[in-house]
Amino acid sequence: MVLCIIAFFVFAAMSIFSAKYRPLAREAFGCVFKTITLKPCDTGLDDRIKADVVSAMLRYSPPAAKFTNRHFTSMSWVFVLLTIGSMAYTAYGFYNFYFYGNCDGPQSNGICILNEITGDYGRFGEVADLVAPTELDGITAGDPDSENVVIEFGCFTCPYTGQAETTVSELLERHDIYYVFKPLPLERHNNSYDTAVAVLCAEKQNKSWELRRRVFLQQEICSASGDLAIKELAKDAGLDMEEFSRCFDNNETGAELDRYIQQGKDSHVYATPTFFVNGEPLVGPKSLEEFAGLMK
Repeated sequence: MVLCIIAFFVFAAMSIFSAKYRPLAREAFGCVFKTITLKPCDTGLDDRIKADVVSAMLRYSPPAAKFTNRHFTSMSWVFVLLTIGSMAYTAYGFYNFYFYGNCDGPQSNGICILNEITGDYGRFGEVADLVAPTELDGITAGDPDSENVVIEFGCFTCPYTGQAETTVSELLERHDIYYVFKPLPLERHNNSYDTAVAVLCAEKQNKSWELRRRVFLQQEICSASGDLAIKELAKDAGLDMEEFSRCFDNNETGAELDRYIQQGKDSHVYATPTFFVNGEPLVGPKSLEEFAGLMK
């Protein structure tokens, strides 16, 4: 029974690439099913696999073959547990990718192979469902008369939004664009809403870019320390702290932020950063060339 569990997963995977393994996969599944339903497994698959493994080991190391033959059941259970554990960890990675855009959780910006496979940052390419917003309100930069409009929905404590900042700066330096940033705090990122409120308060003093730059450089501190870190960064950005604290503490920009959040929902945004370059969507940090390819 123990080997049938492993054999089922192994042969099922191999049968995808070769039809000759499909009968073995069916036999292994039949054995597992019979055991689960309290019926005897009489296929002999376990014994055949054991005999093949031990005989193969005899060619290279008789003592190892003898040890394996004696402890085969225990060793099989170890492999079963490792198989189940690896499958569980794989499922956890897929869960994180779907909800957070990476394999390791909400605060990770490490490399995830699923990003490389799908070219996406969560939910396997729902880019086609994204709808460009019609409103151009937000934190802006560049030439309002430019024929190239770049809209970004970003979360200030999202590692991927922070990672995209270098490209955003290069876009503004090298291309004639009108850039619009719409804050979209995500609940899974700590203190994202408060940080967005703070940057919008800084915008009232025409210093949103000064605070924004510091926030992205200190994302982990903002996520961990919240208000204390945000106010310290606001002070470093040269804001009038009496005016800023009144705005921030009273959530004076909350209604504006809620409007951007609704726009993000209307655009079906599911991950940050999400860009719309002349109406065409790009999800996640992208290269300067990918942006340029969508410009007029």
